[in-house]
Amino acid sequence: MKLNARRIIAFLLLIALSVGFGFAYDGIATAVERHRYPLPSSVAPLIAQNAAEFGVPESILWATVRTQSNFSSNAVAEDGAVGLMQITPTEFSMICTTVLGVNAPESGMLYDPATNLRCGAAWLSYLYERYGVWETAYAAYHAGTDAVDAWLASPETVSPQGTLHNIPDGEAAAYVREMTKTVQMYSKLYYQS
Repeated sequence: MKLNARRIIAFLLLIALSVGFGFAYDGIATAVERHRYPLPSSVAPLIAQNAAEFGVPESILWATVRTQSNFSSNAVAEDGAVGLMQITPTEFSMICTTVLGVNAPESGMLYDPATNLRCGAAWLSYLYERYGVWETAYAAYHAGTDAVDAWLASPETVSPQGTLHNIPDGEAAAYVREMTKTVQMYSKLYYQS
């Protein structure tokens, strides 16, 4: 009888250790993921401010900055896109005048994190209002509204519900997948209640 009691106690201890290890593993895994998907304090107030002003979830702004520039306000792409949200000077001028209703400052202001984030958040908000689906807004952010409008007009690329279903541009499709995954990670790591 003593042998069975010892086995039961050993078994219960093993379960307790396994559960404890599971919690420790979850904590380590979360720490690793938070390292991969950070919230740099240098832009955190700007993200919060622009999310509130333009009605864009913070997780989407974090994901956009991570995906576009990996948090570098000095990033410049081959197409001339600049800064945290990777906005071209032409897009900057259009966003300022059409979406924000202001005269565009000189394009060097795209290197200013506050200006860049404000324009990018305003543009994402506009795209979401226009298309009503975040994934379609991501596609338009990457490929432009003309491309997305053409895709939405084609039965081959639209679902029966009328949403963009099959993006024919491989680079844009990959961007939408990356954004969707990154938004999910930011939501899971920082914004779940």
